[in-house]
Amino acid sequence: MQLQKIDIDWDIHKLIEAERKGFDEPQYVALRRLLNMPPPELRTEESPRPGSGIPWVEDGVKVPHGSVARMQYQRGKQRYEGKFFDGNLVIGDKAFGTLSAAANALAVTKGGGKTQLNGWNYWEAKFPGEAHWRSLKEMRDNVRDTSA
Repeated sequence: MQLQKIDIDWDIHKLIEAERKGFDEPQYVALRRLLNMPPPELRTEESPRPGSGIPWVEDGVKVPHGSVARMQYQRGKQRYEGKFFDGNLVIGDKAFGTLSAAANALAVTKGGGKTQLNGWNYWEAKFPGEAHWRSLKEMRDNVRDTSA
């Protein structure tokens, strides 16, 4: 399944958000439910087994293969979700080696232009088998504190 980005107005966004069963549920799944469409078929590569691939590593931070990722920009007006898969952050059908590359490829300014974001400030990860989200910036800060 290939995901496409579309522009929607605020009322539609609120309707989709109200339909979501949790932050972990992608918006397109809630929209499919609102449109009385069947749930999407999951491919095996979209649901990797924990620990079955290469972890993502940057600046001493190691995120296990199969971890879920999320980013919010402009106080939650823009939200992005993906997975850490075989050493990359994968969003839709695009793979990124760094958090900043992903953030800048996805987020847009209020005027619709390109951003220059430090991805560490925006991305969070939820490791396989865990229920809580981890700030990747805090993880990097902890690595730096322990190596100093």
